[in-house]
Amino acid sequence: LPGLSCWDRIDEDEADVVAAEVQLDPNLLPLVNGESDDQVFRFYWLDAYEDQFSQPGVVFLFGKVWIESANTYVSCCVTVKNIERTVYLLPRETEIDLSTGKETETPVTIMSVFKEFNDTISPKYKIMKFKSKKVEKYYAFEIPDVPAKSEYLEVKYSAECPRLPQDLKGQTFSHVFGTNTSSLELLLMNQKIKGPCWLEIKNPRMVPSNQPVSWCKVEAVAMKPGLVNVVKELSPPPPLVVMSFSMKTIQNPKTHQNEVVALAALVHQKFPLDKAPPQPPFQTHFCAVSKPSDCIFPYDFKEAIKKKNAKIEIAATERTLLGFFLAKIHKIDPDVVVGHNIYGFDLEVLLQRINLCKVPHWSKIGRLRRSNMPKLGGRGGFAERNAACGRMICDVEISAKELIRCKSYHLSELVHQILKTEKVTILPEEIPNLYSDSPRLLFMLENTWTDAKFILQIMCELNVLPLALQITNISGNVMSRTMMGGRSERNEFLLLHAFHEKDYIVPDKQVFKKPPQKLVDEDEDFEDQNKSKIGKKKAAYAGGLVLEPKVGFYDKFILLLDFNSLYPSIIQEFNICFTTVQRLSSEAQKRAEVEEEEEIPELPDPSLEMGILPKEIRKLVERRRQVKQLMKQPDLNPDLYLQYDIRQKALKLTANSMYGCLGFSYSRFYAKPLAALVTHKGREILMHTKEMVQKMNLEVIYGDTDSIMINTNSTSLDEVFKLGNKIKNEVNKLYKLLEIDIDGIFKSLLLLKKKKYAALSVEPTGDGKYVTKQELKGLDIVRRDWCDLAKQTGNYVIGQILSDQPRDIIVENIQRRLIEIGENVVSGQIPASQFEINRALTKDPQDYPDKKALPHVHVAMWINSHGGRKVKAGDTVSYIICQDGSDLSASQRAYAPEQLKKQENLKIDYQYYLSQQIHPVVARICMPIEGIDSVLIATWLGLDPSQFRVHHHYHKDENDALVGGPAQLTDEEKYRDCERFKFCCLKCGTENIYDNVFDGSGRFIEPSLQRCSKTECEEPPFSYVVQMNNKLLLDIRRHLRKYY
Repeated sequence: LPGLSCWDRIDEDEADVVAAEVQLDPNLLPLVNGESDDQVFRFYWLDAYEDQFSQPGVVFLFGKVWIESANTYVSCCVTVKNIERTVYLLPRETEIDLSTGKETETPVTIMSVFKEFNDTISPKYKIMKFKSKKVEKYYAFEIPDVPAKSEYLEVKYSAECPRLPQDLKGQTFSHVFGTNTSSLELLLMNQKIKGPCWLEIKNPRMVPSNQPVSWCKVEAVAMKPGLVNVVKELSPPPPLVVMSFSMKTIQNPKTHQNEVVALAALVHQKFPLDKAPPQPPFQTHFCAVSKPSDCIFPYDFKEAIKKKNAKIEIAATERTLLGFFLAKIHKIDPDVVVGHNIYGFDLEVLLQRINLCKVPHWSKIGRLRRSNMPKLGGRGGFAERNAACGRMICDVEISAKELIRCKSYHLSELVHQILKTEKVTILPEEIPNLYSDSPRLLFMLENTWTDAKFILQIMCELNVLPLALQITNISGNVMSRTMMGGRSERNEFLLLHAFHEKDYIVPDKQVFKKPPQKLVDEDEDFEDQNKSKIGKKKAAYAGGLVLEPKVGFYDKFILLLDFNSLYPSIIQEFNICFTTVQRLSSEAQKRAEVEEEEEIPELPDPSLEMGILPKEIRKLVERRRQVKQLMKQPDLNPDLYLQYDIRQKALKLTANSMYGCLGFSYSRFYAKPLAALVTHKGREILMHTKEMVQKMNLEVIYGDTDSIMINTNSTSLDEVFKLGNKIKNEVNKLYKLLEIDIDGIFKSLLLLKKKKYAALSVEPTGDGKYVTKQELKGLDIVRRDWCDLAKQTGNYVIGQILSDQPRDIIVENIQRRLIEIGENVVSGQIPASQFEINRALTKDPQDYPDKKALPHVHVAMWINSHGGRKVKAGDTVSYIICQDGSDLSASQRAYAPEQLKKQENLKIDYQYYLSQQIHPVVARICMPIEGIDSVLIATWLGLDPSQFRVHHHYHKDENDALVGGPAQLTDEEKYRDCERFKFCCLKCGTENIYDNVFDGSGRFIEPSLQRCSKTECEEPPFSYVVQMNNKLLLDIRRHLRKYY
């Protein structure tokens, strides 16, 4: 056990700060003089919540209010009532007969639309009272045949009345917009609230003291949304109460439920939201421990605590522990709760245990008083997020996924990567043994406390809170949602605000039957668009252009040129917007869909006024430029510099992801024609740049989406810079906003195939000298589904190839190293951690159809069944391929590292690692190198070379990889992206999908052409073989056309 305990450190670190108990008069609201000199309730808004089903038309706003008498800020909840539904009815040209669908001669007026709504629609949908008026609105989105500008009938009615169907049509109106707009969206748009800010409530009402709606210190009511106004003057945000926590759980062997045995939390009462984090980042802490049902506390545990002078709450039962935790949360009243994997595990377990142990007042976890607990364990942490409403949840796992690249996002990896220290991990199954004596149990509590500290430090190190605040203020959404990751909602709100201000009808939220499986993010930065990602739906339009690489090793300077923010720049350069690009009419759209031809719309007329999308991107770009100028000021204090840096990063993140909302099919602003036009222009620009460079008698050896590589055939760095600037000037002359720049210079380059290369990049140090740094792109050794040993070996080989040494020395060094590795592996001299393979889950483990064939999935299933943590879609699973005495394929012999430690019959499968991990990695790297081939590599590694002659020319592709080569892939995996052959039964018209030769299994197996998929139809499909042949030929031709 470590000699120095955290209890010794706490007293040095910890200021004796206790949350002052603020005494408030329940009959008085803390009012101040407003901007128009009337008494208003002024507070800083942080979070919002609505329940559209049980309390329609009501939004709860949570924040902080200043209490003059106590000289401090306390939490407050403002209930905004009577937010009305607002719908817009688009009048037809002439009335239609709804029974026949045919047009009549009767022209439509706004009055006739009102009459139909009043006489037919409102009684049908029980809308007893409504207000309506004629308004003029614009429309620029994807529903065909809606006029760009038209008169609408605006109807407002109580949210307690039913919402109208989205597809409602009438005799006098063709569309109804805004049927499912949430009360929260209406409030944010109409009152122009863009992220956390100071708000004023006019004529605030008291909440009766015997009927509180929240756990906040102060409550007020705004009887209508118009009474909520943004304060114009920009005062800084108040400091927040931040609590980071960590807990230990153990699985009950009888119930298989996770039980909470220990909790530690660190608290800071005045954490600044928009500045550098305080040092240390916490002032007080609390720690509590109970015991598993089959353990007892050590006899001298209370004495040991006294000796350590530690503040530890001993709880006799789990129920007492959870009650203590809720009481602490209520007293501390944190604005932000920080944890690691809170949404994936902690919140769900806490709420389940609170529920099972019947702990009163579960809703103290959040700020809204509620009696019924939401249904837990659904996708996306929906119920857990709602349970904590009013307190912003910062899950450092989600934040890290958005802000940094890591092998995995487990806490131990983040501590290693971000804090440059090591975390001691206690496995759930080790916990009962720690109750054997007091030092061990104190060590477990110290470990829990340290984890809470690590979590808080990671949040501070990544500047999560100030960055989330900036992004939310730019986009105008809700900050707690920003911290949940996922950029599409931020882009959506930014555009909603922009179009709302210009009087546009915005697209309604679509309800999708099957929610998309979200991974880390649905719409990556623009440069990540259209990259091959397992688990992502293929883009429905052509992506960026990738030039055919001239594979080989280059030892003269290579120039890398890159367009700055290509897609956002194209949108601005060519004024591509919903409002400027003409899309097809509904008839033309249908034709295009039948022919499956990609329709690229025309570029907008250059004389058109700048559209809303390019204008918004330009605003972001210009604001970032201004902030970067401010950062260059001499004698800028570090605090201000950090604030500017966070602001420019937030602006960059937002601008670069704006293109994503056009091409992401689940986005409200999805516009495939616009996305296709942007990528089409991108391909055109890259091609044109390549041709221009070739006209200058230079060789372009590769290009991808927004960058090109040029072989300069030069060894003089000054010459290369001159050449780069010359090309840059020539290209930039052609455009107003698009800019190409020198992105890098490579001293040597090993170009293996598309998106895969290794290089030594040059960093000038002045006076003609430079240092080099190895850069890797897309190679196996940067991907996490190869073990560390294979990556390190690959790294060594690349280092040798890129070095200045003669070819024969390079080959000799590689040979020596591979022989040494082969011997070390077989003799067991390499630690087990080097053999761990990491793979990310693209869906929840239980949702995979073929769990056994996928090693990471069946290991994930084992982890989930053994408690302590829960892995889900987007998480990374570590496993090791072992010899377990069975004849199963390698993919079915994968085990979690902790299984290998505990089960003596498991041994690492060294042959697998040499032949399926190290050999393929090295062979692919050495492919362009003369004097090294697959057979030689196998011989050096001590493998049977005859096994490798056959595969000499086989190069596994990005999507091929499971565990080994193609032999181990199931057909389902190999052809997962292919379109299935479909044929309609000529007798009953049912569409049959053929993706197998046989249907059924065991005794019930039969040829798939034996019967139609509609059970009542008795016609066997094989009686239409000629027609099927013709359909198959047509399909093949269609795909060939698509390809060329």
